Formats: sequence, structure tokens, C-alpha cells
Amino acid sequence: MNKNFLYDINKKLGKKGCDESDVLYSESDTISSSCRLGKIDKTEKSKTSEIGIRVIIKKRQSIISSTNTEKKNIDTLIEKVVEMAKVVPKDRFCGLAKKEQINNVNTKEYLELAQYDSYSPTTKKLDDLVLSMENAALENQKIINSEGGEISCSKNKYLLLGSNGIDQEFEKSNSQYILAVVAGNKKSMEKDYDYKSKVFFNDLGDFEKIGKDLSKKAVKKLNSKKIKTCKADVIFDSKVSSSLLNNLFSACNSSSIIRGTSFLKKKIKKKVFSNTVNIIDNPRMKSKLRSKIADCEGIAAEKKFLIKNGVLNFFFTSLSTARQLKVEPTGHASRSISSLPKPSFSNLYMENGKQNKKSIISSMKKGLIITELMGSSINYSNGDYSRGASGFWVENGKISYPVSEITIAGNLSKIFSSLIPLNDLEFNQSINAPSCFVENMTIGGI
Repeated sequence: MNKNFLYDINKKLGKKGCDESDVLYSESDTISSSCRLGKIDKTEKSKTSEIGIRVIIKKRQSIISSTNTEKKNIDTLIEKVVEMAKVVPKDRFCGLAKKEQINNVNTKEYLELAQYDSYSPTTKKLDDLVLSMENAALENQKIINSEGGEISCSKNKYLLLGSNGIDQEFEKSNSQYILAVVAGNKKSMEKDYDYKSKVFFNDLGDFEKIGKDLSKKAVKKLNSKKIKTCKADVIFDSKVSSSLLNNLFSACNSSSIIRGTSFLKKKIKKKVFSNTVNIIDNPRMKSKLRSKIADCEGIAAEKKFLIKNGVLNFFFTSLSTARQLKVEPTGHASRSISSLPKPSFSNLYMENGKQNKKSIISSMKKGLIITELMGSSINYSNGDYSRGASGFWVENGKISYPVSEITIAGNLSKIFSSLIPLNDLEFNQSINAPSCFVENMTIGGI
């Protein structure tokens, strides 16, 4: 779809009395292959296009979307979205960015972010790779079942034009895999999984090695034991430590701050972590999943220290929430075709610490390495934290045996303040963290 068509939509909306409007269009081309127990389960190719139209009339805002981009249907959508805006409640904080706030995407600058992979594997190539990944795991005699594997690649194109002058056009790609297998013997069965997402397909790694490594990890979990309820030091393995950053984001989401439902609502410019902790949101990283020049409202997206030397520096905002908090927007608005802009993150990560996991383990008299988390009971109003977990028990500086059917509990304020980042950071998702050491957590067992 060319820009002129989107320009025309905004013009028509203006003629119908809309004070402001924007139109978001996307095209997605996806290919995927999945298998289970050595057989291809499904190979799919799909191509979709969607359009979303947002209008604001006298501080009343509405949005409508469709996968039907034919002109006749677009005219119908225009009529509907205008009528909707006339009857919804007023929102005095809604509105597009002012022209002087807009930072439109510069093509050369965007290309430097390396967000698009031109390589497209064939369906046969994907079939061969997903089978090789799963078969490599099944070669281990202690792997007794598989929940299957999948590899997918998608290429996406976006166009965003607004009555305020916002003009964004860019392409993004994403490739990912997931594999889950079950190890077993006469005494127990244990499942493990691996998942990775990258901009470039070839950055996913060696698929046979992925399968072999996962099978070994699953086997290590066999013959897990239950432990007695106790208090002990804990290591969140890098596979699960990013969940703590997810918790931090939820508490730093300006929507939660406005509702008064975050335990961090009065912590701006105050110490939340120790001096050794730095947590960064950086949309300008090359070849990372959520890199961008500007957010979906046109606000410049820039590297920011969410936590610097332990101190909390900002809350994630969109234009609407920034107006409510009476602060400058942080450039973190995100939206889908059918949703209004809301605060989100870009490439959020915790910097490496100085200590490595082996040295920390060797210093532990007793403790827990968490490799999997299940469910959650988190009260963001006061920070109370409880999750199901499994992993490995440590005694006298050595990993002694796998443990399962336990819960870990504490308070996020205390967890954050005692957290020590280790030095094994990898970028495999949109939120990433190294393994993290946390003192004296409650571990619920038998």
C-alpha cells in the first residue's frame, strides 16, 4: 500500500470533523515449520495486511481496525470510527504529538540499526532444520518424549501517517525457535525447553547443538527431590532472571503509577538496587529485537538508564500518561494495529556484574539455583512476590541435586535491594539479564 492512500484517509477524516487522526498499516509475511517425534507436524506460509485508524474529536478518541484493506471497506471503517468517537467518553489527556515533538524515521539512520534480514529460508530448509534440532535431542536415550519443536521467520513492513505530520515507514524481521523435550527413567520424568528470538535467522545458532544441549539439561533434572521449607540464598539463572526485569517494568509502568498500584510510585531518584546495578533501556542497539528511532507517537527513542548505580530515574510513559504525570514523554509508546498507544520498553537489559556464577556457587554453604519459574502471585502495590520454581540445590559450594515442587517468596523491594548481577548476560529476547544472586529468600517445600 502506498502512502498516498493513507494520506487520503487522513484528509477524509479531517473533512468529517476530526481534530486529529492517524493511520497505521502493516504487512506481515511469515513462514514456519513444526515437528514432533521426528515427523513434520505442520508447515505454514501466511501473508496478512492490516490497517488501524484512530481519530480524536473534541477529546473523544476511538480506534478501528481490519484485515480488509479494500477501498470500499476503508470507507466503511472511516464512517464507523467517526461515529464511535462522537459517543465515547472524553479523555482530556488523549491527543497526537505536537509537530515540534515529532522525530520521523530517517531511512539512513534506521538502516544502521540492522532491523531487517533479507534472507528467507525455503519451507524445505525449515523442515530439515526443525527435524535436525529435535532429532539431536531425541538421540539421547534418556529423552523419552518430545512436545515438539518449531522454527519461524517473519518479515514485517509498517506505515504510520498522522494529521500532525508523523511519517514512519520501516521494515523489521524476526526469527525464532522453541523446543521442548521430556527426560525420564523409572523414578521420574522432567521437561525442559529452549527458546530464542533474533532479528537475523543465522543468529539463532547451530540447531543440532541446540537439541543436544537441551537434552543434557533435561536429563540433569531427573530424580529431583523435594526440600524442607527454609530460608537460603538464591541464584536466578540467566534463563529466568529476565523475569525480574519484567516485574520491574510492571512497577515502573506509568499506567500503574497513575493508578497508584505500584510499590515504586514514590521512588523516583531514590535507591532501589545496590550501587552495582545498572539497568538500561536502549532502542538504538544494532540488530536487537525492539530497536527503533522513534516510538509509535513520533517521540525520539533514546538510550536511557532506568536504574543507574541503583537509583531509579524514570517511569515508562506514552504521551497520554506523560500528560497525566506532568512529565516529558520518554519515547516508550507502543501499539498494535487495533490498540491505542501505551507504555512499553525497547531493549531492556541489566548490565553484567563483576562476579561469575561458578565463584558464587562455590561460596554458597547452601542455596538454590533457579532454572525454571511457574505461575506467579505478585502484588505490585506492596511488592509481595511468590512463584513456583524448580532448579538445583547447592551445598558446601557444589551443586548437589535437582529440586522441584517448591515456591520462592519474598518482597520485590528486598529482592531488588540485595540483588547482585553476575557476568553471563546474553541477548536472546527483548528483555535480558545475567544470572542474579539474591540473599535470604524464603523457599517453600515440604
